[in-house]
Amino acid sequence: PSPKPPQLMREIIEFFTKENEIVFDYFSGVGGTLIGSSLCNRRAIGIDLSNEYIKVYKEANKFLNLKEQKTIIADSIEFLNNPKNLKKHLKEEEISLILIDPPYGDMMSRPKTGEAIKKKQSDSPTPFTDSEKDLGNMDWESFLKTFNESILNSMNFLKYKGHIVIFIKDLQPDGKELNLLHADIIRDLNKIDNLQY
Repeated sequence: PSPKPPQLMREIIEFFTKENEIVFDYFSGVGGTLIGSSLCNRRAIGIDLSNEYIKVYKEANKFLNLKEQKTIIADSIEFLNNPKNLKKHLKEEEISLILIDPPYGDMMSRPKTGEAIKKKQSDSPTPFTDSEKDLGNMDWESFLKTFNESILNSMNFLKYKGHIVIFIKDLQPDGKELNLLHADIIRDLNKIDNLQY
């Protein structure tokens, strides 16, 4: 639904990591981060709710003849709530880069505006799932709380001076609502000890 160009992901990964280090994407989708990691000789772990998206990643990866990265089909929020889950995949190693593009609250569950209407496309909502646990179905305040917990849980495995990179899209202002989603995320994450924007 929102693939990232693997070449762009490779550049970000190369900037923040060294060869053979571990990159973690717990909203991996169709695997742009995973392919980007393979393109620059990094190891990656990707988690996604959708078996279909992971299959797409594996097909693309096979077509490109790249090393297949580790994939896990799971609800990443629940997965990260139990430290043993990630620990068994990392063994005794640490993550160098957490690189994620989360669903931004219920953005996909809303009717489309802007480009969809200009291009005369459907304005119907396109949620990823119908699960209440899916971040993509949560109101913004619930999303922020759950997302922050996921960052705290994943940081337990991040090496000292490791990095977290988050893709986020702001919405158009709506009346008095500024809809600067990135500012809300930065504000909340900046309150976390040992995390600096």
